[in-house]
Amino acid sequence: MRRLLLGHSWAQMGLVVLIVVLANLLAARHFVRVDLTADRLYSLDEASKAIVQRIDRPLVVKAYFTPGLEAPYNNHARIVLDKLEEYRAYAGGRMTVESIDPGARPEAAAEAARYGLTQLEYTVREADRAELRKIWMGLVLLYGDRQVVLPSLADLSSLEYDLSSAIHALQQKAEDQKVIGWTLGHGEPDYTREAGPVRTIVEQLSKKYVVRPVTLGGPGGVPEEVDALLVVGPQQPYGERALWQLDQFVMRGGALAAFLTGTRPDLRSLRTTRVVSGLDPLLGHFGVQVNRDLVIDRVENGQLRFPVRSGGKMGLRDINHPAIVKATELSRTSPLTAGLDSMLLPFTGSLTPGEPAPGVTVEVLARSGKASGSIPSLESLDPAKLREVLEGERRGPFPVLVTLTGSFRSFFETRGVPAPDPDAPAADEDEPATEPTPLIEGASTRILVAGSADFIANNTAFMLNLVDWLVKDEALIGIRSKIATLPGLQPTTPEARNGWRAAHLLVPTLLLLAYGGWRQLARRRRAQGRAA
Repeated sequence: MRRLLLGHSWAQMGLVVLIVVLANLLAARHFVRVDLTADRLYSLDEASKAIVQRIDRPLVVKAYFTPGLEAPYNNHARIVLDKLEEYRAYAGGRMTVESIDPGARPEAAAEAARYGLTQLEYTVREADRAELRKIWMGLVLLYGDRQVVLPSLADLSSLEYDLSSAIHALQQKAEDQKVIGWTLGHGEPDYTREAGPVRTIVEQLSKKYVVRPVTLGGPGGVPEEVDALLVVGPQQPYGERALWQLDQFVMRGGALAAFLTGTRPDLRSLRTTRVVSGLDPLLGHFGVQVNRDLVIDRVENGQLRFPVRSGGKMGLRDINHPAIVKATELSRTSPLTAGLDSMLLPFTGSLTPGEPAPGVTVEVLARSGKASGSIPSLESLDPAKLREVLEGERRGPFPVLVTLTGSFRSFFETRGVPAPDPDAPAADEDEPATEPTPLIEGASTRILVAGSADFIANNTAFMLNLVDWLVKDEALIGIRSKIATLPGLQPTTPEARNGWRAAHLLVPTLLLLAYGGWRQLARRRRAQGRAA
């Protein structure tokens, strides 16, 4: 009997161990996570799951982290490794994660350096001294003979997007990589030379796409390999040949985004000048009219740096300016504006969507606020002159960002093919340009028009979304919109503020009076009950 009981005990123990092992194996492949955040910030997006499930060969992720860090980096390694483990769970056994401390072994640090990782400067504060150290905090993703390096993970707000984008880039073949053109030759900002926000956006795009300059006006057309074209703030008017090249690019199915402005500010003289791009007739033919006005908003606006005299000295100060329009009325159906609360449109003109042609869909992505106005021109940047309603000012809201989707007919259907501009250089001087066959009916494509040329420098997230949308690679847009940020405070009207003040004064008083009346009534009832 004792042997039988002992056998049963060992069998039960074996079954418990087997159940625990099987439960862990099952949980590794099928797990449940409860995420109560509004945008499911801490759960993998369906697009991320689809991307990692397309892995068809071993993917090795090497995480190089210096351990024992203090705030704000004390939990970075754990957060990154937890997120990688979640990716691994959906990879079907084809993804491995290695956590490496480069400080433990010299060969590990040398390996990290060969991959292109660089050390970050990190200040350690102890009692009465501060010490500057160098730490490792980066990832290397190896996929066959290809690799992607994330050299710095100091900011984890976009961790899922960075990881999914890196895996997506590893899966793409070189011949499938999309080409984004940036027009030059008419006073547009030259991203190949200028620094600043424009260069930063191009560097972000270059991680996923090929970005190349495109010169318009000369012989030939837009190069065949260009999939989408960005026209950013031309300062000189486009001639007939350049318009024809854009028209034919759209006809063959190329996607176009035009960021135009009719007002150019000069912060030295605090004056403005008018700008004519010459694109109005072409864009009007496609379905959206660019108006020659300036939208101002005295309630919802951004800041402009002004020279201000203080204490006998001149200095620069950021001052809210009505010409820096803050658009909060955004489309809630378009993936381009998903996760965005507002966008800044400095010196923007209004747009008028026309009656769409058959098969063309027009969508207004952003409008100025209800308190905005439209004026024909602005001569001085002095905000004091814009405090009162101006003569001829029209009340808003106004469309300032519009998309067109569908097939279009050529603007040059009855105009003929213009001759090349003799002063315009060829797009590629090494290869003679060939004249494309004129197209009258276009393939399905996408167009975006913005009334502000300075829009791109103030809306980086939207620009990255836009290029993905233009080339119909929208899988990562939803992931990018999940970046964890604190919601901003929205300005209130004077009427609303007065209402809240009155409520704060009256409601407590009324509640106190109601409570006193109820107590008095209860006492009377008890007194009447005792008297009876």
